[in-house]
Amino acid sequence: MCWMIRILLLALLLLSACASREPRPEPYYTRLYNGNFDEVWTASLKALNDYPLKLSNKDSGKIQSEIVNGPYNDLVFTHPESLELPERFRYSIRLNFAKLTANERQPLTRVRVIKELEKFNDFYTGWTGLPSDGIEERVLLYRIEHILQMEKILAKP
Repeated sequence: MCWMIRILLLALLLLSACASREPRPEPYYTRLYNGNFDEVWTASLKALNDYPLKLSNKDSGKIQSEIVNGPYNDLVFTHPESLELPERFRYSIRLNFAKLTANERQPLTRVRVIKELEKFNDFYTGWTGLPSDGIEERVLLYRIEHILQMEKILAKP
């Protein structure tokens, strides 16, 4: 009887471990970069080269893309799962920048990426917001980091 309870508890533990992930509580992804604001801003614009930009204001630290049709940008990456009706989705990407100082010698810049994904349900309900899977946001943050690293390597004498 005791071994049966142990097996049942083990099965329950394994089944709960296979449950799907909870969605992220915050709708954004953030990364800190070692570098001044101008370097990170330029690298971000280079990373967003495949997006049509609606707003690019360096003084306020905001970049926003136009609304892109589909759930993701095909020019940036190929999504692992294909969708039946990608025309029912649209999104825009926003980047927010903030200057941070850890010390005088090492400036930091925070970049926050927000993807506003919407799905068209029907004529009556229209477009409704959906949570992002986070892949495109992480790809953009990676591209910014990679561009910054390449710029530092190329700037060395």
